[in-house]
Amino acid sequence: MLNHIQTLLNDSQLQQKIKQATDLAEVVKLIVSAGASKGYDFSKEAVSQVVMTLMPMESSELSEEDLLTVSGAQLGPGCYWTSKLVVEN
Repeated sequence: MLNHIQTLLNDSQLQQKIKQATDLAEVVKLIVSAGASKGYDFSKEAVSQVVMTLMPMESSELSEEDLLTVSGAQLGPGCYWTSKLVVEN
């Protein structure tokens, strides 16, 4: 199955659609659909596992800025909450 998915990922049109996808579920749906058009019967779960193993770790890790934003510690562009005051970079 991995070889079939890698073959599908060589298609430039599919690559473009994947780059425009907003989340993993959309990427999985695109690959399952592309596979079905080639006669493959992939489950969403199996494709999701393969995609997660093919993704570089850096792209799935949050940056320090992302972590601060998600945690609510970033107040605005360049402003971060510390225990006593707001520091502006």
